Amino acid sequence: MPQQKIQNLQLMQTRLDKWLEFLSIDESTADCLIGVAPLLEKHIDSLLDTVYEKILSNSATQEMFADLSSIERAKQAQRHHWIYFVLRANFGPEYLVAARRIGETHYRLGVDLRFYLGTYTLMTDLWNEIVLKHFRNDCLFLQKLLSAISRVTTVDMGMTTAVYYDSQSDALRELAHELNFALARAGEFRDNETGRHLVRMSKMCRALAKKIGMEDQWAEMLEIASPLHDVGKIGIPDNVLLKPGALLPDEIRLMRTHPSIGATIIPDYPAEVIKIARRVALTHHEKWDGTGYPSGLKKKEIPLEGRIAAICDVYDALVSARPYKEPWTSQKATHYIQERSGQDFDPDLVEAFLAILPEVHAIQIKYSDH
Repeated sequence: MPQQKIQNLQLMQTRLDKWLEFLSIDESTADCLIGVAPLLEKHIDSLLDTVYEKILSNSATQEMFADLSSIERAKQAQRHHWIYFVLRANFGPEYLVAARRIGETHYRLGVDLRFYLGTYTLMTDLWNEIVLKHFRNDCLFLQKLLSAISRVTTVDMGMTTAVYYDSQSDALRELAHELNFALARAGEFRDNETGRHLVRMSKMCRALAKKIGMEDQWAEMLEIASPLHDVGKIGIPDNVLLKPGALLPDEIRLMRTHPSIGATIIPDYPAEVIKIARRVALTHHEKWDGTGYPSGLKKKEIPLEGRIAAICDVYDALVSARPYKEPWTSQKATHYIQERSGQDFDPDLVEAFLAILPEVHAIQIKYSDH
């Protein structure tokens, strides 16, 4: 199973555990529901007919179904989900896969959440009508059963809705990532760099952030933001940026304005991922000993994301072929990083980077320029 799917299921399991604890769903809940399962299963088809009749009476929801066969498929899927999982409080590993599939499918179909959540409300009302009719003379059991149905329905609604929002967030994150790369490539292509350098460097940044114990979300934001580190090169004239020989002092000063240009291009926006991108662009040429540019920051005055990006950018540039140089060996590049530890680079980050070299090499192989 792909790593991302495993992570998604692990996140869902954590959410599910919290739901089950919060709503006190345990074996007694399952026992209560399983005891009336034959009755509930007997009524599931007529209940779903009522639900879908309501759905199809609305012009906005009619469009979700291409034809009668798609409606029948949806009913059968819902029937299985309710009988096998929800109404048995069967929230094991199979349920996680099923709930994820439902949430992703509804997002892909563009189901309006008003109707999505409204359907759960309608289902709960219909189940309540059924159990009230059959157990009205047993008040204690009726109360227990109504509570159980309400709680398991709430869990299922919460889980599938969370996946719906996850899918929406994933799509926006992918869009942001692609837009970042599109903008970053504009700077890289003018500097004889390759798009693969951006991918490798950003993934190394994420791996290094994870190694030092940063949270997954922060590491992911750094991966998204770090490709914009050299976006400021868009503002450097070609005669300086593409000059094959050594730069003159005035040209060096001009070249060293690209971090500030990058920070100007990237908006000062409250979203954390944009803030990280701006700080990376502005500080990835600062040095641990204070001799870097543009501000001469030293040690931990340099933001963490800038210190991480500095190591990953330099290492990948050294081991990559360019029109003006041959690639260094990993051993030679590693030696350089170690040699510059405490001068150019944060010593603690250098130590962490050396510890993830196998992962770095795997990234280089997977995203090579060839």
